[in-house]
Formats: sequence, structure tokens, C-alpha cells
Amino acid sequence: MSEKIHDVIVIGAGLSGLQAAYDLQTAGLSCLVLEARDRVGGKTWSVPLANGKGCVDIGAAWTNDTNQSRIYALTQRFGIELVLQNTEGNCIFQDVDGSTHLFPYGTSPKFTEREVQDLERIRDIIHDLSIANGSKASKVENYDQMSLDQFVISKGGCKKTLDMVRIWSRVMLGIEAKDLSAQFFIEYAAKGGGLKQMRSDQKHGGQYLRFRKGTQSISHGLAGLLKPGSIILSAPIVKVQDTASGVIATTRNGDKYRSKRVILSVPTPLYKDITFEPPLSGTKLTFSSGTQLGYYSKVILCYSKPWWSDFDSCGLSISYLEPCGVVRDSSVSVDDQYSLTCFIGGEPGRKWSKLPQHERRAQVLQQVSRLYGNTEEAFFPIEIFEQEWTKEEWSKGAPCPVTSPGLLTKARKGLVEPVGNLHFVGTETSDVWSGYMEGAVRSGSRGAEEVISSLNSVPLSAKL
Repeated sequence: MSEKIHDVIVIGAGLSGLQAAYDLQTAGLSCLVLEARDRVGGKTWSVPLANGKGCVDIGAAWTNDTNQSRIYALTQRFGIELVLQNTEGNCIFQDVDGSTHLFPYGTSPKFTEREVQDLERIRDIIHDLSIANGSKASKVENYDQMSLDQFVISKGGCKKTLDMVRIWSRVMLGIEAKDLSAQFFIEYAAKGGGLKQMRSDQKHGGQYLRFRKGTQSISHGLAGLLKPGSIILSAPIVKVQDTASGVIATTRNGDKYRSKRVILSVPTPLYKDITFEPPLSGTKLTFSSGTQLGYYSKVILCYSKPWWSDFDSCGLSISYLEPCGVVRDSSVSVDDQYSLTCFIGGEPGRKWSKLPQHERRAQVLQQVSRLYGNTEEAFFPIEIFEQEWTKEEWSKGAPCPVTSPGLLTKARKGLVEPVGNLHFVGTETSDVWSGYMEGAVRSGSRGAEEVISSLNSVPLSAKL
């Protein structure tokens, strides 16, 4: 066991943990970050192309320069170049029978007039509820006892609308709408400024800007601000003991580290992989054991040119077929990096995941080809990146944990409440842009503030 007693140990070197560590060290506290992976960044992971022309983000990828102010401030501090998400051109919709049609960005697919009205009606109901929840209005009806599926049905949504909402649930959270609390979805959208803003690729929207050199550059920047030796990689924590003399964190290989406080920056469903002494109990146990991570994968197809622009397409497609629910243009033209990112989530993703790799990739390429009129160009990527976050040991899903019907009502306060000398952060704990990088750094600062406040009575000499 290390004899040194740190003021704080942070478990996890994703954005939440790194931001917490930076804030703690800035406040004069000693802090050690223990990370299970062999890299920093968590679900920010930027991978270079083999030809040297830029990189792709196989994890978090988008931000904006207005209401995601914390991430934007970090891009300015670290000199990180941002690029606009392409919205020039039409979008493509693919129906259950495989038929496709173009529709202008910012409008609904060309369903029948009645179906379009119904889709926009349900969208607006969810959006208005999310705005009301975001404003903390006291008389907003709570829908935690029903699933998102049930909510849409209860509001009279037609089959076409229900199928679209299911796509939203899979692509936004990796979960089936039948398994997701309607209230969770409404509040999730609220934290992003409302459903319309969260889903938007334009100014103020959740997908407005991308990172020329990848989002992991934010994580590397934060790590570089910490004192040398502050981060230990490949150190997964398997036990946390909160004792009268402080907290002991034990790694898988038996190394022990001591501190006065611990900040856990790991997804709530992964708490069960850590032995806590004393055990978690009450609402903390109820909430953490009740949350779930959806199935979430990205397949990124890189090409020598953006051939989809020849179809007057902005690269955004929505499909009612499997496996890909949504496809987006993720190119950085200044680097000659041209790519389509395919999002595969929920039950279609779980089925696809069981196939051999060559069959998985064949299904994706075939679907992309069909989206563009069976074009042959789709079958000639120069490189393919595939990331199944559900199979990644230290994530087990993405983008953030969700709740099934009833859990928020039963144990909501268990999400963020400290337990003894233990504090809990992560993007899912944020009240602003939960599930996004913005929520992650905000939660890290919130956890650091809690610890700083709790240690305020410690003599200054103990903080140096």
C-alpha cells in the first residue's frame, strides 16, 4: 500500500474525472487519478486514418459554441479547431419496404399529410414537455410510470410516428423505447435545451460542431494541465473501502491507494463491478443497480471522396430498416477525410452484434448502398472503423445510463448524493447536456465543489 494519503482519488480519467482532478488541484488539493484503460478520455476516443489524413471519433463527436459553453471554452483554451456539421443538401429517408426519398434538412420526411402532422404533433408534445421540465415548472405532469412507447401510444401517435420515436431512442440512447421511462427521455431532452435543440445539427444544436483533430484532444488537454504523475493508467479499481481513517482504493493487481475522499467517475451500472465496504445501500444502490446502458455502436466508412454529395445529399439518412438507424456525414474536408458515420443501437444492434465481422460490415455497406440508389461507390471504403461500446469492458454501452419506468420516482436522489467520503460524477449526473461532453465536464466540476466544501475544515498544511 502506498503510504501517501492523497486528499482525493479520482476513479476514471474520462472528461468528468479529468475536470474534477483539475479543479481539485487548482484549489490546492492533492489528487491522484486512477484509470482502468491504457489511455485517457473515456468515451472520447479519436483514431487516426491509416493514410494520415485526419482522424475519426469513434466515441463522442459533437458540440456547439453557445449553450455548451464549458466544452467550447476548453476548445479555445487548447487551440482546438472546430468544423461545422454539414447540413447543405437533402436528407434521405428509408422506409420499412426499402424505398427511399429525399427531403430538405430541417423538415419531416415526406409521409402522407396526416402522418407528417401526427409526427410533428408528437414531437412538439415531447419538446414542450422537455422545455417545461427544463424550466422546473411545478405543475408539469410526470410520465415516469410509462415507457416512451406507451407515452406515444397514449397520445394517439400513429405507427409511422411510433417507429420514428423508436429510432430516436435507439440513436440517442441505444435503448428500445419500450424499455425507457418516458419521463427520463423528456428530462434528458430538457437538459439539452429541449428535444428540437438536442436533435439539431444547426446553430445552438447538439450536433452543430465537430473537432478537426478529434474530441480526445479535450481529454489530452485537461490531462496536460494536471501535475506530472497525477494519472496512473491500466489501474482498474475493484474495491473501495471507506474507513474511519480514510478511503482505500484497490486495483485489480492488488495495488492500494489511500485518500481522504474519492470521486467515482464511472457509469452508474458499473458500480456493481466494484466491491464497496461498507456496501452501497438505500437509494444509491436502488438507482445504480436499476440503471442500464443501451447497445451502441458506430461504424465509420472512410472514402477517397464524398461521393454522396453527387446525390444532392448532406449525408444525413434516417432508416426504418436494420441495422443502421441513422447515418451522418463526419467528413473533415480540409484534411481530405471523407466519411459516413453509421449509428447502430438498441435491439437491431444487439442482433447485428452477434454476426461475424465480415457479415456485420456487409450489412452496413449494403444498407448505405441502398440509401443511395444501390450505388457501387458505397462498397469501396478506403478504411472502416467499428466500435461496439457495449463490448468495451470499461464502458459496457453508450452514451450514458438510462432508467426504465418507475426508477426516477423510486430513487432519483440516489443518482448524485454522496455516500460517506465517496462522491459520484459522470455525464448522466449533470443537469445540463447530460449524455454529452458538456454534461461530463460540468459534473466533474460539481463533484470537485462537493469535495472542496467537505474538506474546507482541513488545515491548509494538509492540503499542500
